[in-house]
Amino acid sequence: MSFYKFVTKAFKCFVNIFYKYKVIGAENIPDEGNIIIAANHKSNLDPIFLAAAIENREVAAIAKKELFKIKPLAYILKKLNVIPINREKPDISTIKNILKAIKDGYVLGIFPEGTRIKEPGFGKAKAGLSMFAIKGKAQVVPISIISNYKLFNRVTVYIDKPISFEEYYKQKLTSEENERLSQNVLEVIKENYYIHSK
Repeated sequence: MSFYKFVTKAFKCFVNIFYKYKVIGAENIPDEGNIIIAANHKSNLDPIFLAAAIENREVAAIAKKELFKIKPLAYILKKLNVIPINREKPDISTIKNILKAIKDGYVLGIFPEGTRIKEPGFGKAKAGLSMFAIKGKAQVVPISIISNYKLFNRVTVYIDKPISFEEYYKQKLTSEENERLSQNVLEVIKENYYIHSK
């Protein structure tokens, strides 16, 4: 068993023991093809909830480069396909690593808001989601993580159908246009969040 599979199995045990954990729409993650998953982000538990939800593909997540300064953590993150990124200004090599992960068959995991939004509600989507989807010729799967993050309470991971960016593949978009397209995905995440929070 690979390290990735071992860890995700441990995550599944953890979420099922300590939360009323439920995944809706797992069939919306295609078994093959270029895919990005995009989810809301309120807690450090979110990557665990996501990794436990996706059983048919390996996820390569993007995380802030500061996490890689802690050597033991950096070792584990690399083993789990996590790609470090400078959130303020991603460099060319990072972008190439991200696009290579998509091309190599990993499901790329992104939080469109770029950081945790601790207060109620949602932040604004960054341009990166749209840019990676278009450059990586990937469909985007919106995922809503619905939880108050308290032990033994409900956690719902709602996975919606993939969104295609194909009409933009040959266009040169501005940063503002990429932000708008990313925000469109975040609006789907928000809508599903509020519908399934009831």
